[in-house]
Amino acid sequence: MRRGRLTRTTDTLAAAIGAAALVCALAPAAASAGKGSVTGIDVSRFQGKIDWAAVKASGVKFAFVQASRGTGFDCDVVPDDCGPDLFYAANYAAARANGIRVGPYHRVFIDPEPLEALKADARLEADTFTSMVGTLQQGDLRPALDVESPFDGATAVQIRVWIKTWITRVNKTLGQTPIIYTNTSSWAATGNTTKFAAKGYPLWVANFDVKSPSVPASNWAGRGWSVWQYTSSGTVPGISGRVDMNRLRVRFSKISVR
Repeated sequence: MRRGRLTRTTDTLAAAIGAAALVCALAPAAASAGKGSVTGIDVSRFQGKIDWAAVKASGVKFAFVQASRGTGFDCDVVPDDCGPDLFYAANYAAARANGIRVGPYHRVFIDPEPLEALKADARLEADTFTSMVGTLQQGDLRPALDVESPFDGATAVQIRVWIKTWITRVNKTLGQTPIIYTNTSSWAATGNTTKFAAKGYPLWVANFDVKSPSVPASNWAGRGWSVWQYTSSGTVPGISGRVDMNRLRVRFSKISVR
């Protein structure tokens, strides 16, 4: 009798464990792709006016805010909204005032030009960016360069030269080593170079709706990603419409102004 009672108890426990496992298997994966991950967003003029107090209350810890895109005449994507982002100053100030870690970014546009003209364009875009940013404060996120297609047929050498010229100019002006934002297909246009990764430029990688991101340049020269933009279809209180969502893998000190 004792043996029969133990057998029935064991069978009941096994059934309960099996049912719990099935529930877990059928449950959808969290969009943030990681329990306890630090959540962030990136925004631009296209989000319009933002209620940053509501954003903070929703649990967002950091934000990249667009300061500029192109120079105003070389954009192939939404060409009527290029050059300085006039929402930047208000977004930066309000995000910071509400205790959100904030940093600026620039969206690159590259044309296939002779190298000297290419460098001049990169310096012009860098100057457009830094004139909007002004100065950064301790604890801010470091400036970021958004490297994504289209590149209008520019060669891998031309793209690498443009990136190097821009980050050198911004580093000299702001005194900060920039973060590089990209994805595997866009970075392939550089020849999948590991040069920038090996020199310590942190990676902000984009790869949507997957459990873990695909990382270019041999896992960014073995360093992996620092920030992951995991969806472009997030919703956050205080922001109208969809917004890009990010998670942080490293400590804030690794990507912040000191």
